[in-house]
Amino acid sequence: MNASRTATGARRPFAIGIALLTVIGFGFRIFRLGNQSFWTDEVSSILAAQGPLHGIYERSLLAANSLPTFFLMLKPFVAVAGAHIEFRARLLSVMAGALSVPVFIGVVYRWRRQCRTALLAGALLAVNPLHLWYSQEVRGYAVMLLFGLLTLLCFELAREKKRVIWWVLYTLSAILTIAVHRTGIIFPAACGLWHLWDVMKRNAHWKSLLGHALVLAATLAALSVKSIPPTEGYTRSASGLEIGYTFLTFIGGYSFGPSVSSIQSHGPIAAISQHPVETGILVVMLAALALVFVLNFRKLITGREIQFLLLSVGVVSVYALLSGFPYNVRYVLPALLGFLALAAVLATEAGKVQFARMTIGALLLVSLWSDGQWFGSGDYRKDDSRAVAEWLMQQRNKIHSWEVLPSYMSTSIRWYLQGAPEVLANELPPAGDRSTTFPPVPDVFIITRRHHLQEPDKMIADYRAAARGTETNRVFAGFELYLGNEPR
Repeated sequence: MNASRTATGARRPFAIGIALLTVIGFGFRIFRLGNQSFWTDEVSSILAAQGPLHGIYERSLLAANSLPTFFLMLKPFVAVAGAHIEFRARLLSVMAGALSVPVFIGVVYRWRRQCRTALLAGALLAVNPLHLWYSQEVRGYAVMLLFGLLTLLCFELAREKKRVIWWVLYTLSAILTIAVHRTGIIFPAACGLWHLWDVMKRNAHWKSLLGHALVLAATLAALSVKSIPPTEGYTRSASGLEIGYTFLTFIGGYSFGPSVSSIQSHGPIAAISQHPVETGILVVMLAALALVFVLNFRKLITGREIQFLLLSVGVVSVYALLSGFPYNVRYVLPALLGFLALAAVLATEAGKVQFARMTIGALLLVSLWSDGQWFGSGDYRKDDSRAVAEWLMQQRNKIHSWEVLPSYMSTSIRWYLQGAPEVLANELPPAGDRSTTFPPVPDVFIITRRHHLQEPDKMIADYRAAARGTETNRVFAGFELYLGNEPR
């Protein structure tokens, strides 16, 4: 009886910690949820979900090159039409992001059997700026990560408890992970490799691997789904800097150091020069974490955390090199979980405990600072299509034509012009997806994401000449607006 009471008393603080971190994670993700406007991929998600069921497979391929699972889940949240549905549309990702916190704690506890390690990992995820970003976006990544974590947790429970129900739940979770987004394949792949290694090491019977059969079939089916290659000209060759940028992003998200919009418009060097102190902090933080890991290399290299981290980054890196498909941080989001779990282990089990704890404490402070900038700094906002659309509506009596480059970036602006068909009708299609010529000369020439444009400065100069002088309005995040002095 006393032993039972002791065990219950020991579990109570752990349960309270899990509940508290889950509430904190939800609070961060629900805060100012509708503050920023949709960007073009979010609009594509909503349009795919709002359409009729009979065409959702084709729309899902166009919206995310994936199966329609996420869009079917999103459908009830966006059933009511309207342009300003940011809060409702993002709520699915918020819930998935918040629920990921307790599941992640469970996974890390199963890996390490240390309550404080698991709770610290949960705290790191609850405030992580990159996970926060994708938990406030109408895309499938937060949902994929939740199902992926459930896959890891059910696998560990199935291996430990040896009950069929956990293998069934593992299979369902793994299939749902892959069905939401194909990058989720990494979760069952890691589980399968761990299981295979265990069988080989123990010289156990191969029959135990049959639990992965359905997952393997689902993986092959997902890989066979029609794949739409990147639009010609939008691909980018690997530079070798992507992996380093990935780990900086794991620390600071997209809201600390060089901003995504600055990189897209002006290149990495110019973006870093705009935030040199913050970028320096990220570099120092990453170096400190790497040093703690090196000092504890032998102890940590066999852990699930580093294995999952390296597998996730490695698979995407190799695929990007072989296929030519551009490497992107969002494709290695599963690796973020390994990174945060490893950081928690470094703080609680490393040999140089004091240095490790100081480093992880600094990581938490940087994460909170990044979250603050995500909510409050204009430098890190998403492209503010809503503000551009509202400005066009306010100027409808003066502005009779407008043009956007790259052409796909007009999608989100048009979304916010649903109630102004006369303004929508004034859009001039550019001569090409990434370049244009004048005439016709729009009253407003709008450009964004310069890295997707051909000679943007030359196009601006050509527009200035054709419009006989312009004034420039750059007050909208992510967009440059050039206004002709003599509207036509």
